Amino acid sequence: MTRASRSLLAAVVLLTVPALTARARTFSLNQAVRFALRHSSLTALARARTLMADARLRAARAQGMPQISATYNYLFSDNPLAALTAELERRQVTASAFTPANLNHPGISRLATAGLSLTVPLYSGGAISADIRAGRLGRAAAQAGRAEIQQRIMATTVQAYEGVLAAKAAVHIAREAMRAARKHADTTARLYHEGRIVHADALTAAVYLRATHEGVLKAEAALQAAQANLVAVLGAPAPLSVQLPAIHLQPPAPVTMTAQAAIARALQQRPDIRALEAERAADLAEARALRARSGIQVGVTASTDWYSETPLPRHNAWTVAGTISAPLYTGGRARDQAAVKQGAALEVAARVDELRTQIRLQIMRTYSNMQIAWRRYRLAVTNVTEARAAVRLIRIRYGEGRTILLDLLNAEEALTAAREQRLAAVYALVSDEANLAAADASLSPQTLPRLSP
Repeated sequence: MTRASRSLLAAVVLLTVPALTARARTFSLNQAVRFALRHSSLTALARARTLMADARLRAARAQGMPQISATYNYLFSDNPLAALTAELERRQVTASAFTPANLNHPGISRLATAGLSLTVPLYSGGAISADIRAGRLGRAAAQAGRAEIQQRIMATTVQAYEGVLAAKAAVHIAREAMRAARKHADTTARLYHEGRIVHADALTAAVYLRATHEGVLKAEAALQAAQANLVAVLGAPAPLSVQLPAIHLQPPAPVTMTAQAAIARALQQRPDIRALEAERAADLAEARALRARSGIQVGVTASTDWYSETPLPRHNAWTVAGTISAPLYTGGRARDQAAVKQGAALEVAARVDELRTQIRLQIMRTYSNMQIAWRRYRLAVTNVTEARAAVRLIRIRYGEGRTILLDLLNAEEALTAAREQRLAAVYALVSDEANLAAADASLSPQTLPRLSP
């Protein structure tokens, strides 16, 4: 390769490496949660629902406000009635207009009309106020739904983040097991060449080394999957490389609140319960509005109009009209529409009851899982301590020729399994902690689990 080629290659590398690494970001747990709250597609969904609820409320309020409208028309017609009307509206009627010839053949008449009107509803039987109440309740439901989505995003992000930490710890355990296996393979190969052990021991150590290598590959693949899951949960673009600081999982502090107290708190402050209750009340308010519109409606309209034969109207006329209306027969449409809304309210009430039942079951199940996970963790801690001691003793005995290689490899495998069991118990505990916090709606960026460096 020439010097110019090497320089060009170096320049390309210098330009492309920053571009490839520019998308890498290191996230703390708090930063990851805040990023997900901003970029998750669920956040966009909650925002859209809130905007729609605000628009419905504004539309409901607008029903009780004065309505102002303006019109402009320019008419060409040879219709006799239109011609006579145009003369009247321009206030230009003469006696000649009523002759048979002029009435039957008026020619083409021109009329410019500009109008301005004001309509004010005076009485709607409570329909407008019921619509406004439904709009307010709909907005409250959307806001509570947005809070519930935020709880879901935070819980999912915490679990995905801790899943990456657990996967990184699993890779570390697998690599340590492979380092120990490589050491044993090197030792047995040396001893075999010295004629101190049989060939079978060297082959067994080599096979065990390849098995631990396979374990490392599986752990690394699981880490890549966990990182991809975290990127997806964050709502980050695919090229973004998410990195985590050098922290590791620790078991959370034991929960001091009883399951019944957690259930009571959840039933009181869960935003999805509040959202459904507001939705139910909004359906009932809409039913009342529909029934009210089947009654008497009272309004008043004031209008002023200008007329002229030219495009610029100048002759003015005004009108004030009061209106009282009541539908006499609609085939029961309002009644049936109100019945649909009442049925929807009953359906939502059933969903609330079902949600309360699911919350109770979720919290009881989470408490049970945490108790089991704590037992698993304590057993795993004991197993790791004893497995380490066993490995040390068997290594000494194997070096003294007092035991076989298989005993040493079994002890190493038991130590790796015990460490993996302890890691699985810790992840189960932190995951259940996030589930419990989401179940009683107590997650916030200020109450996230604290991860140890």
